[in-house]
Amino acid sequence: MLRSMTVAAGLILACIGGAQAQTIGLATTQGGATEQLATNLAKAIAQGTDLKVRPQVLGNTSQYLPLVNSGRVEFGIANYPQTSNAVKGVGMSDGQPHPNLVMIASIIPFNAGLLVAESSGIKEMADLKGRKVPRFPKNSLGDIFVSASLATAGLTYDDVVSVPTANFPAQFQNMKDGVTEVTIGSVGAQSTLEIEATLGKLHYLNFKNGDEKTLDKYLPGTLLKSWKGRPPAPGADDSTTILYYDYTLFAHKDVPANVVTKVVKALYENKDVFLAAGPLWAEYDPAKLAHVTSLPYHPAAVEFYKSVGVWKGE
Repeated sequence: MLRSMTVAAGLILACIGGAQAQTIGLATTQGGATEQLATNLAKAIAQGTDLKVRPQVLGNTSQYLPLVNSGRVEFGIANYPQTSNAVKGVGMSDGQPHPNLVMIASIIPFNAGLLVAESSGIKEMADLKGRKVPRFPKNSLGDIFVSASLATAGLTYDDVVSVPTANFPAQFQNMKDGVTEVTIGSVGAQSTLEIEATLGKLHYLNFKNGDEKTLDKYLPGTLLKSWKGRPPAPGADDSTTILYYDYTLFAHKDVPANVVTKVVKALYENKDVFLAAGPLWAEYDPAKLAHVTSLPYHPAAVEFYKSVGVWKGE
């Protein structure tokens, strides 16, 4: 009898332990700022809850949007333009709406631009004419980002030397190897530190006033930002003007309310953990987790944001 009671107690403890260690998936791309964000999010959520977050790494966002939409992965990270396109079935997701995606949070501004080595002699966007530029798969985020940036200088792929590029990790490696002369770079991302270590001093190709109108046609919600007065980062100083839009955390609409509540609570209460994760998180502000309300949110997220007074919707 004693042995039976011991076994039963062990099973109960195992069940409790299993519940405490509930695992959820977080879809992300490989390399670059997005994977860095996923790693930091997983750590903060694990520290602040009884959830275990397992990043699901794929080649690009378009590969995992359908996985989250179908419920095969609970959560995902993407930039606002791509998330918006996916929900509505336009732009990068033309004809393929993802109606089961709901917003969980606006995480941080995605501060980015086209980054070149000082030694390249490329000073401004127009100087990319005739230079080696990455060419991502058609209608991918990389393809649209580069197309939009070139358009601000009146350029298209016909004006540059297009180098076929499969994804962002390939882009970073091509830049380091000299296969290309420019890369998309998120300010403060680990990938930019590695490129600088290989090629030496870098700088972003500045956007100019009015470029946001051109950029918004390709990447909805895009604005410009001066880096003046902000912490220096590879390629960025007081003279730099980059673009930005929000990184979003989204989920399948049927993710349980208690799981969503734990996640957003961890995001709201762990500001210090995120700020300590590096310069990529320098602008993290829990008060802005729900400041973008043009897409539907998970009801549990809305309930929590209202309870702490940061909900910006109706």
